[in-house]
Amino acid sequence: AKNGYAFASGKFDENIIRPLSAFSDAMASLAKHIVVENDDKKGESSISTLIRDQIRYEFNEEDVEQLRRVLPGCAKLLGAQRPSLCSLPSGADAAVLVSRASSSSLNHLAGKESISQMHYAIRRLLKTICSYLKGVVLFIDDLQWSDTAT
Repeated sequence: AKNGYAFASGKFDENIIRPLSAFSDAMASLAKHIVVENDDKKGESSISTLIRDQIRYEFNEEDVEQLRRVLPGCAKLLGAQRPSLCSLPSGADAAVLVSRASSSSLNHLAGKESISQMHYAIRRLLKTICSYLKGVVLFIDDLQWSDTAT
């Protein structure tokens, strides 16, 4: 992420079948560069802080959780994990929230729709990151070994 430009790479391996593995590796590398290169600046908002704030503003809790699962190397860039329903102090409060959540968007989807939502969340994350950098290159090698979800 030197001077606002970033290059990150990932490689699929025929012996490792993990959805989005090369992309996840490339995004982890990109996130690491953004956080390391920009958190050292004093007296001004760093790019990583601006990106975290934008993610907090534009992404709902479910999207951020999904991104954490799929792109674990981006955890620092995604910001602090939001409190979960499981960490509430009162069982009664948790029961009320869980009953409300059961009819909300917290329900997990399966199949093609879930994969589409994941891809959409990743595209939105990339768009957010790219809006704060002058240029980003993601090099993904050995696509022939990628899985169908990728």
